[in-house]
Amino acid sequence: MYDSLISFTISVLKDVRVQSRIYTLPFELDKSLDLGLRHKIYNTKGYFENMPSNYSQEFQKTLERYTLFQYSDCFGCEYIFLKLPHTEPPSVLAVGPFSYAPFTNQYILNLCRQNQLPESHWDFIQQYYFSLPVVNEKPWMEGLIFTLAQELWGDKTRSITRLSDSGRSLPMFTASVESPTAQSLDYMEKKYGSEDFLMKCITAGDIEKIKEIRQRLDLSTIRQRFPNSLRDQKNNLLVFNTICRKAAQYGGVHPIYLDTQSTKYASRIEYAANIKELNSLYRDIPLRYCMLVLRYSMKDYSPTIQKVIMHINFNLTEDLGLQTVAEHFALNKNYLSTVFRKEVGIGFTSYVNQKRIEHAIYLLNTSSLSIQDIASLCGIHDLNYFSRIFRQQVGMSPSSYRKGIKEDSKSEH
Repeated sequence: MYDSLISFTISVLKDVRVQSRIYTLPFELDKSLDLGLRHKIYNTKGYFENMPSNYSQEFQKTLERYTLFQYSDCFGCEYIFLKLPHTEPPSVLAVGPFSYAPFTNQYILNLCRQNQLPESHWDFIQQYYFSLPVVNEKPWMEGLIFTLAQELWGDKTRSITRLSDSGRSLPMFTASVESPTAQSLDYMEKKYGSEDFLMKCITAGDIEKIKEIRQRLDLSTIRQRFPNSLRDQKNNLLVFNTICRKAAQYGGVHPIYLDTQSTKYASRIEYAANIKELNSLYRDIPLRYCMLVLRYSMKDYSPTIQKVIMHINFNLTEDLGLQTVAEHFALNKNYLSTVFRKEVGIGFTSYVNQKRIEHAIYLLNTSSLSIQDIASLCGIHDLNYFSRIFRQQVGMSPSSYRKGIKEDSKSEH
């Protein structure tokens, strides 16, 4: 029973991208615990080779007194540790690293300063934080692990104390580095400040502000760190792609759209042959993510309507009648109709037809399929009905729209 409960919890955590691992006691920490953060920064052969000698001992003493405790490290990362019963050798479930709130650029910059990190590490740290899983509901996370602890330990459960790295002496760097200059600090503050503003605009779906910003984007303004300028700028752009993806995620865009967009740009960045191509991508990336927010953001919808919308968007060829969808989600159809109109602003059937015609337009532009086949792929098998709602939304018939595409193509040549 214990194994199944632990496995279930690990699966739930994996679903929200939070790492969890079982360690034997005494702790034998490795670089996988914090996803390689300290190993990268301190360039150590052993994971905690340069950390204070009492580091692991403090964990051991805490686990002797408590079955469950939380830990916040000096890098702003959160962990939860749960001692497991009836294990030989004694074991502990380690959950993390994660954060309870998104990292802003200013907060990242402050953490770098507090931890006396050299400027050469700042871009890596920024990329690390933007890839760190964010758990927006702190009570949910604490409740999940505390419930598991109670199931495993019953009345013997003792929690929750919090350990912190604040005030702990930090290890020395293995390589000599120069301290940041006033000029470099000013550069980084402006860089991070402009990225924060860009992220806010993407998250808000402010397309006009993004259009203004993209006109000023130029890779030549980003300081080079390595002699190979093309490789250096590709690295900068990969980080930039991650920043914009996270901004769109905070704007309420489903991960499936983000992953498709992010993967596409990562590939285009890697295969870019020159700085001119990279500069074009630099200006294009924030605009495309902002457009994703405008088109797919669901942050203002209730969880029920979010699920319904995603079901519609990913199942356009299926039966999407109000009754069928309501039954799929175990809802009353009148309730679904009322709530959907209230939150989305249009009726349920109108929304379904709108998404189907949007898909039809995409297929007309990207394929040579017959209009009958396109109608079927949009979930409409009555060609007359398809043509009628297409005309209502686009202002012309599907055949006229396709004819216009061909004429535009000829004129370009």
